[in-house]
Amino acid sequence: MTHQMSFKRHQKEVEPRYRIQIDGAESTEDVRKFFERTVLDFLKKAIGDRVEFEPGDIVFDPDSEPGYQLSSRMRDNEEFRQVNEASDLPAILALLSGRALNRYKHLATKQPDKTEAKIFQVPGPRSH
Repeated sequence: MTHQMSFKRHQKEVEPRYRIQIDGAESTEDVRKFFERTVLDFLKKAIGDRVEFEPGDIVFDPDSEPGYQLSSRMRDNEEFRQVNEASDLPAILALLSGRALNRYKHLATKQPDKTEAKIFQVPGPRSH
């Protein structure tokens, strides 16, 4: 029987704040930003002693399955690949991306104007 590493403890450290951030996201860009920051923080806590992570190593991708993409640097990293295959890491990342995907889809269909306003901000003072 093989031993599977578990990162549930680290997941529980980041998940409450992540839930609040995702539920409070006002645009699809917020969802993307919160997901990427939280996952990077989670990975650094969970396996940062074995693998060095940088912004962009995991990005939110609502058009792919399971909702995120790993950089080629991570896909080619042997240590990351071993940990990923011998742990609950894929399940945790799928759980985090699932929450982000749900909120992303809600915001994309319910409030597309807010999303576009955040992405294409007009320079100058804000009216609110």
